[in-house]
Amino acid sequence: MSNPKDCRHETLAYNGVAHVQRCLDCGGISIHLGPVSVRLDDSSLEALWAVLGEAAAELHARRTPEVMNVMRRGVA
Repeated sequence: MSNPKDCRHETLAYNGVAHVQRCLDCGGISIHLGPVSVRLDDSSLEALWAVLGEAAAELHARRTPEVMNVMRRGVA
């Protein structure tokens, strides 16, 4: 990956939390989360995507029983 100041970036995705860009010259991926930026290669981005998906699924699975219990008690 080249120096970030030398890169020409294209936006791959953006929302209120993160901005993901790819360098048109070196192919490096930059993930910006507020004041923090992380630079990755393609395979590292895919590995990060996999582990974040796994974490989100686990959180969802842990919350689902809590939501169902609240609904059974008639609170929701």
